[in-house]
Formats: sequence, structure tokens, C-alpha cells
Amino acid sequence: MAIPFTPFHYPVGYLLSKTNRRLSLPGLTVGSVIPDIEIPLMWIFFPGVYDHLLLHSLIGVVTVGTALAVIVTKLLYPPIISFFFCLEYNEVKEACRITPILILSCMLGALFHVLVDIPMHPFNPVFWPWIDPREIVGPVVLFFAEGGNIALGFTIANTLFTAVMTVLGSIILAMNFGDGIWKRLWIGNSDISEGQYEPA
Repeated sequence: MAIPFTPFHYPVGYLLSKTNRRLSLPGLTVGSVIPDIEIPLMWIFFPGVYDHLLLHSLIGVVTVGTALAVIVTKLLYPPIISFFFCLEYNEVKEACRITPILILSCMLGALFHVLVDIPMHPFNPVFWPWIDPREIVGPVVLFFAEGGNIALGFTIANTLFTAVMTVLGSIILAMNFGDGIWKRLWIGNSDISEGQYEPA
């Protein structure tokens, strides 16, 4: 159910990169989608169990989620992004070097994924394992749960989220349109000679 919405978390990572030029856009990007990697795994290995659990909890996102995001950013981001967007592999690889800033960026991206999810999900494992995820129903879900219909509230909340993120994504694309668009959207600016990375 949640997988189609995963890419719509990209604007969160991109906008976070604009709050501080030292943050790593690749780290924020991967971090902002990494929590949803648990969804297909839960479906396959633990059917019937909540598909949002460890990686959608604060304790999970700052530990396992951050570690996974760092690994994916370092090992998978450079070959995938350079191949699909015709970017210079070494430049993408340089922007994905493991540094304290990259680790922080991965963690922030993952944390903001969880925070963005809270309002629009009928259960939230943000404080799991201490608080049952069923006790934390997203406020947007509750607002639209006409007659207590949580499924309806969830559908409307996710539709609104998708619409908002589509508009944000379109604005981001329009603002970056032109030469170098893919570099600005996927790695930002990197100064390889100084070994520093700065989002555009």
C-alpha cells in the first residue's frame, strides 16, 4: 500500500538540503526514502504484521535506518544515479563519501520521513516498542475518518500527501530546469578539489 508513495518523499530531502548548504543532498535523498525498504520485507517475511515498524520508529531510524541509508548512499547511489541521469560517476561518488555530514544527512532524511508519515497513517510506530503503533493514529487520518472510517481517512490523507508532494516536486523541477538539472537535483554542487560537498 505504501510503496507507490515512497518516491514522493524526495521533496522532503531536497528542501532539507536548502536549510543548510553543508548537508549532503544524496544522504538526505536516500535517507528520506530508506524507511520504506521495510515494507516489502514485512510483506514477504512477516505477512499479517504491520508493514511499518522498526524503520518507522525513532529508535530504528536513528540506528538501523541511518546505517542502511549510509550503505545505500555509498554503494548504490553513485552507479544508479550516474547511469540513469548521465552524470559523471566520480563526481557522484565524491558527493557520497562517508563523512560525519553524510551520516547526519542520512539520519535527518530518515527522521523527516517518519515525521512526515505520522499525520497520514492509521498507526504509527514512532515510539515502538514502548507504545503500541495502534495508539498513535495520524491526525489527518482522524480528520477525514468520517463516521470513524479509518480506511477512508487513510485513503484521503495519502491522496492529499501525494498531491502536495507532486506540486512540490513540480516546483522543484521547474526551479532547476535547464542545463545541469540532474546534477542539481541528485548531487547538488560538489567541489572535488577541496573534498567538500554543497547542495545547490
